[in-house]
Amino acid sequence: MYPVEDNEEVVEGNGRIDAHAVLGKLSWALVSEPGKVRPHNEDFAGAYAPTTPDDAWDRGPLWVLADGMGGHAAGEVASRLAVETVVANWTEGAAGAPAAALRGAVRSANTVVWDAGKQSGQKGMGTTLCALTLAGQELFIANVGDSRAYRVRGEECTQLTTDHSRVADMLRMRMITAEQAANHPARSMLTRSLGADFIVQVDIIKDAIHKDDAIVLCSDGLWDVVSRADIAEVAAAIGTPAVPTPKDAADRLVDTAIERGTADNVTAVVVRITSDRPIPAAGGRRLFFRRRP
Repeated sequence: MYPVEDNEEVVEGNGRIDAHAVLGKLSWALVSEPGKVRPHNEDFAGAYAPTTPDDAWDRGPLWVLADGMGGHAAGEVASRLAVETVVANWTEGAAGAPAAALRGAVRSANTVVWDAGKQSGQKGMGTTLCALTLAGQELFIANVGDSRAYRVRGEECTQLTTDHSRVADMLRMRMITAEQAANHPARSMLTRSLGADFIVQVDIIKDAIHKDDAIVLCSDGLWDVVSRADIAEVAAAIGTPAVPTPKDAADRLVDTAIERGTADNVTAVVVRITSDRPIPAAGGRRLFFRRRP
């Protein structure tokens, strides 16, 4: 099981995932629901964010979201394997600076999913993966597939990741419009995923973080029916009576997607930066960037 806080609630196999915590320089939450259409939940999410003071951390916090595919239980297995492998790789000492360590952890997960996909009943399974870590005053995101990461600053919501899908490629080449993309028959066809090939190309995104920024990771079951403006409105209100915590924000985003009739599982990870100091603290960063012997 991935390392999260004691208030985690996970239903084995299918079901809901729910975890959250308030730390010295940030607060976070993750929520995953099967939704009303799919019989089980092929999404999975996990986190590494100790409650100890971050000057004792040897690396930054980590949040990982995966959306599995493959039919029957295969998609559920793929997403869980991917998340658990990335978190384990990270906590056991992924080598290198943040970008290299994150890329290495995701490639390890790809190998695990690829190998598991050779087993009977799991052939052809795969998963998207979107992972977030913080290092100093920057964020690093690893992305494969079409789960997304958004940054909400003030009232502006910016998509940080690029979808790896046929429809996204056609949009970038201006072969179709955004309106056509919304209902295109190829919109669920991925061009990149964990487990599809022995070697995977991992996008790494780097960006600055500011106090009061909110980072939202989500599966397509959420972003397909909840607009960027809706995400901005909810995330920007964190800390107000309307949306007191990231847990309230994650619940609201997931509930909104379900209420709007999403045909997929729904997962949201919400991280809010509450300090302008480096994360982790200087001592932790020195260890994280240590040279390999």
